[in-house]
Amino acid sequence: MPRIRADDYDAKTQSILDSAASLFAKVGYPNAKMQDIAKACGATKSMLYHYFPAKDDLLFAMLEEHLENLIASIEEITAQAGTAQQRFAAFVEVYVQKSAQSRRRHLSAMNDVKFLPKNLQNPLLALETRVTELAASLLRELNPKLSEDAYKPYTMLLLGMLNWTDTWYKPAGTMKPQELCDRISRLFLTGFLAEKS
Repeated sequence: MPRIRADDYDAKTQSILDSAASLFAKVGYPNAKMQDIAKACGATKSMLYHYFPAKDDLLFAMLEEHLENLIASIEEITAQAGTAQQRFAAFVEVYVQKSAQSRRRHLSAMNDVKFLPKNLQNPLLALETRVTELAASLLRELNPKLSEDAYKPYTMLLLGMLNWTDTWYKPAGTMKPQELCDRISRLFLTGFLAEKS
């Protein structure tokens, strides 16, 4: 007889993912043990294995959720009315906001995919590619006169700037999140819109 899913299954799953993200950020994915994750979320090791049969499955689920949420938010922006510059500013704001909300997961997305076996890496890399494609489509809309092979380097420069911002930016500091997003947008667009080829 199949096991019935508990009413709090989703909440427990989120608790495990949050605890794992925190532990991975603190000690690194290779050094984190399932026993440590279980302890961090107040679960038994056997209960943890009920939710995630292996540490790789846990990392995969955490990163898949993070990337799918990011993609859904970006797709909403690309469908919005308004100017290309308004959509770009919204993209920067959502990207910075999603990274800040899921700071530890975001860092794992940048650093830990390489530790997974190829069969788990590939779907995550496909999601990362989708993020890149969506960002590139925004840049094409902003400056459609560039040669096609110029968009990928600009996209990677933009995403690199946004990804690494999360490692040093402190929202409680003197520069508030909205000001940071405005400055990122102006900095990037001033150079990008000046490009002619």
